[in-house]
Amino acid sequence: MNDLAIYLTTSLCAVYITLIAIFLFGLFLRSRRVNGLRLSVSIVVPARNEAANIDACLQALSAQTYPDDHLEIIVVDDRSSDDTAAQIDQWTRCLPNLSRVSVTQQDYICPKKNALWQGIKHARGDIIFTTDADCQPGPNWIVSNLAHFAPDVGMVIGHAPLLQNEKALSGLLSLQALIVSTLAAGSAGIGFPLTCSGRNMAYRRTAFDEVNGFNDIGQIIGGDDVLLMRQFAQKNAWKIRFNTDADAFVPSASHPDNLINRQVRYQSKTIHYGIPTLILALAVYIFHVILATLPILFWVNAELFYVVGSCLGIKIIADAVFLLFGSIRLKSQKLLLWFPVLEILIIPYIVIICALGTFSPFKWK
Repeated sequence: MNDLAIYLTTSLCAVYITLIAIFLFGLFLRSRRVNGLRLSVSIVVPARNEAANIDACLQALSAQTYPDDHLEIIVVDDRSSDDTAAQIDQWTRCLPNLSRVSVTQQDYICPKKNALWQGIKHARGDIIFTTDADCQPGPNWIVSNLAHFAPDVGMVIGHAPLLQNEKALSGLLSLQALIVSTLAAGSAGIGFPLTCSGRNMAYRRTAFDEVNGFNDIGQIIGGDDVLLMRQFAQKNAWKIRFNTDADAFVPSASHPDNLINRQVRYQSKTIHYGIPTLILALAVYIFHVILATLPILFWVNAELFYVVGSCLGIKIIADAVFLLFGSIRLKSQKLLLWFPVLEILIIPYIVIICALGTFSPFKWK
């Protein structure tokens, strides 16, 4: 029994290290750039009860360096009960390329996908950009992302760093966002995109129509970003690129409140990935379950304790290297100060939250 357990543990550790190495390789692959594109662009922003954030978002979008005659901004008011709609209407008086769309019908069960679709239906642009109402894209966001739309590229994704505040978990959540972006950049670099953030996405309208938009995933709560990206990757020949340029970063608000529900919601999308991704995710999950038994093994099985402890040490080193290069690529080295806290929490997080994301219900906004 010991031999089998040792073999399983070391094999899963090898799989984990191999994945880290592959994603690091993809992280530094650069995509071909196309300068001087003058495609028509539509920015679609879903907003529900965002009166506290929408002004800053529209201020950022109004400062885009892309020509106004090639740009339209569509804010979708998703049945807000605050002053969101009134604030948007005030902005339309000084931004002629801004319009407000109100959600009046429910084409999809998922509220976010439905709101996005109501906006996309009104969009005239060749390229659809999406972000959230609590985000503040930099002035060169559009220009930077368009430079990655080579003729064979259907979607460009990017980093959405969290704005840190005085709340205790803000730095840790920012590090989590860095992990997601590093994984997204590395996996997209090797042509096997695993994740992305809807706060910073752009895609060709023709490619969106080719995969039937949200039709095949509209019944799934969440996944307006990653599940759509996987539709692009699986259903057509368009390539997906990650833009690591700082000009393309989209700073986003941090939400430490209602934390558990949010984390469970994020992880709930995993079960809708394809079989190859699910197999890899299951291997990583089992590896972390084994690592979680380390305190018990100290008392019951010394040999396994040393094997699992050694694998834990190797994992920590691999995680450190992964995040070091990710932070350099995405210009977020200061977040490494949170790495020790992350390593303490990451195993129980994966074991518990991923299980809850698969089997436990969650509340949408």
